[in-house]
Amino acid sequence: MTETPGTSVLHVDDDPALAELTAEMLSGHKAQFTVETATNASEGRDRLATRSFDCIVSDYDMPGQNGIEFLETVREKHPNLPFILYTGKGSEAVASDAIAAGVTDYLQKESGTSQYTVLANKIRNAVERYRQQERAQATRDRLRQIIDLLPQLVFVKDEGGEFLLANEATAEAYGTTVSDLEGATDADFADSEAEIEQFRADDQAVIESGEPKHVPEESLTTEDGETRLLETTKIPYDPVETTGDAVLGISMDITERKERENMLRRYQYAFESALSGIAITDLDGELIDVNSAFVDMWGYDSTEDAIGRPAVNMWKHPEQAQSVLETIIERGRREDELEALRADGSTFYARGVNSYLTDSDGDPIGVIASFFDITDRKEREAELERKQEFLEQTQNVADVGGWELDLRTDSLRWTDEVYRIHGVGPEFEPTVEDALAFYHPEDQAAIRDAVERVTTAGEPYDLELRIVTADDEVRWVSTRGEPRYEDGEIVGVRGTFQDITERIEREQELEEKTAKLDQLATKYERQYRTLFEEAPVMTALTRPENGQPIIEDCNSQFAETLGYDAEAMIGRGLAEFYTPEAAERMLSQGYSQALDGQFTREKRELLTMDGERIETLLRAVPRRRADGEIIGTLAMYIDISERESVKRANERLEEFASVVSHDLRNPLNVATGRLELVAEECDSDHLSDLEAALDRMETLIDDLLTLAREGKDVTDAQPVDLSTVVNGCWENVETNQARLITDIDRNVYADKNRLKQVFENLFRNSVEHGRADVTVTVGRLDDGFYIEDDGPGIPSDERDTVFEPGYSQSTDGTGFGLSIVKRIITAHGWQIRIADGTNGGARFEITNVEFVTVQGPPSSADPAADE
Repeated sequence: MTETPGTSVLHVDDDPALAELTAEMLSGHKAQFTVETATNASEGRDRLATRSFDCIVSDYDMPGQNGIEFLETVREKHPNLPFILYTGKGSEAVASDAIAAGVTDYLQKESGTSQYTVLANKIRNAVERYRQQERAQATRDRLRQIIDLLPQLVFVKDEGGEFLLANEATAEAYGTTVSDLEGATDADFADSEAEIEQFRADDQAVIESGEPKHVPEESLTTEDGETRLLETTKIPYDPVETTGDAVLGISMDITERKERENMLRRYQYAFESALSGIAITDLDGELIDVNSAFVDMWGYDSTEDAIGRPAVNMWKHPEQAQSVLETIIERGRREDELEALRADGSTFYARGVNSYLTDSDGDPIGVIASFFDITDRKEREAELERKQEFLEQTQNVADVGGWELDLRTDSLRWTDEVYRIHGVGPEFEPTVEDALAFYHPEDQAAIRDAVERVTTAGEPYDLELRIVTADDEVRWVSTRGEPRYEDGEIVGVRGTFQDITERIEREQELEEKTAKLDQLATKYERQYRTLFEEAPVMTALTRPENGQPIIEDCNSQFAETLGYDAEAMIGRGLAEFYTPEAAERMLSQGYSQALDGQFTREKRELLTMDGERIETLLRAVPRRRADGEIIGTLAMYIDISERESVKRANERLEEFASVVSHDLRNPLNVATGRLELVAEECDSDHLSDLEAALDRMETLIDDLLTLAREGKDVTDAQPVDLSTVVNGCWENVETNQARLITDIDRNVYADKNRLKQVFENLFRNSVEHGRADVTVTVGRLDDGFYIEDDGPGIPSDERDTVFEPGYSQSTDGTGFGLSIVKRIITAHGWQIRIADGTNGGARFEITNVEFVTVQGPPSSADPAADE
């Protein structure tokens, strides 16, 4: 690779000794780098603000702002500047976070000076790529700006049909974006196989012949069903950045032009084929075009015979034509009926729809009118008017019977519907007394009184009563009666008669259901109150007043936990029982979100009457009326004070482990680096002993940190294939001539990384304490699995102490391996014991393990388990 002279590097590390060593190593690397150092991210930002660098090298674990946070700050103003994370705290999590934040490269600090050669190479490669990308991007940007401004479709496709380049117009025609189209083919976005095949054939013809090809019209149908028409020219093209031949295409979207041409043809066909007579006049009212139906309707000899005549001649009454024109000028449209005048002087009735005809700018250039011959309809309307009164009466009584009493003859007439309701046939000739006798005995007085009043005093009536039909069936009816007068004298009564039994029964049924619902509501209210009071969590109901929650009700657990009387809390603001910090957060956002219909699940600190703080997990849901309107919240609190204390203890332990990692590893790395420099300058028997001591210190630190971090329970379990994990761990351990036998094919829920530590520590224990060709077997138990070897085994009197931190049978061991194993097993809720192996060696049995076949982890009963 070509040397990159004049490369300036900013190195940020909170350990001055290590920073100085790194700068010394890089500066001496072929005199290629100029290195400036900073001891924290803040100082690094200041350096970057005052001058430019070609690359940044940063530690991860630094006070104030770690390496990834520093990277995120740098990326805000320098999105592409090479940034290498060079850290002693290496883990998959840190690497993943660094990649997600946009790190250029990642290197974990190691012992020895060779790491600085690796670091120098990574810096040189990153800077060279960065400079090349900047130059290439500038060229592409200029080309992209040019082609994206073109209204034509511009694209380049290779021999396989892949778009190497496409402008915005091309992407829009395909119904996608430039980024999605480039790298794809026609088949990824076009919907027609025939079109795709034609595109490929045209492309291949241009590439094979080396001659341009013009396609006057081709179609492109995208996945959303939209079809575009294109006029395309394709020419051979030699792509610079790739091998092989390509084709450059330039297309003009002619869809709108073709649509206008097709629309014009359709309009012309519709104009000539219309059944209605259509006429077009200029603004002076002279006919300039008419269709065949108009010629026939007005009785002209031909189209030419009609064109040029004044449109006013179409009206029998010319003043109506003037009124129509005035309305069109005012409103732009008018529908009207007219008595039209044919060419031979005869008349007919027509209905016309008249509107302005405008040009492309919207300015009126004439009037277009469509006429329908309605002569037959007008004649039918005249006949219909004569029957209107009869039709209206028929419509009014379509499902209602009618009756008429003639007081002069004392005769009563029923319609068919009234006969049907009474259950008698038309042969029955009712009298007034017969009709009254059908009414239910309990309703006789009401109907007789109503009939008496309407016949003597002219008082109409409208009653809902019962009758007993000829079949002894009780039916509810609506009966109405109105007096009929002649010369001011009551001569009769007319009325209606309707069966309303089904409606009455529905109403009665509704009343019964309403009563039952009232009873259920009372019952459910009592049950709700019991559940509310007996709920195992603190519960409160609130209503909003001026944007603040007011307690409407609360259960005894809420009141007693906070040391108040429940009645004394009702009507007070909920914020009074929060700590100031929790109250501010609730009033600033939490309660308004609940009133907007959102569910709240977060931690809240409550304050007792004695001033004690209680940490709770809040679950708040909106309360709604039957119509869906939100009227407040239901808030439930779970006391999690004890759990939070445990959580804080674990956080302090993690903080301690991080501090130890930082404060011990950096000096150790510096010592190792200095040792290698000394070894290059002189030779001493003490150097190998010192190197062994430093290696043992590093191993001891690793085991101590692992032991410190293994105290917490497993919360990130997932299905793990034991066979895969076992084989992978065996490859990670230096096994020499040792042999592994795996006899297990089950899955368990476990933290995969921590489970790997179990197997690697046990494998390492067997290899270190056994023969060079020791055999290690992993097998299945009924409720777990075992790991055994054929080595010397563990004496029975030492099996209770091997899991204690610091215990080791080897002078080279740290004594923490089996202690780490025990803690990981316990964190999973499993058990471990030591037994004699089949061939006399050590056998570790892990039990109380649940094998799984499901896809997801079992649910937790803890309502805050997902925190």
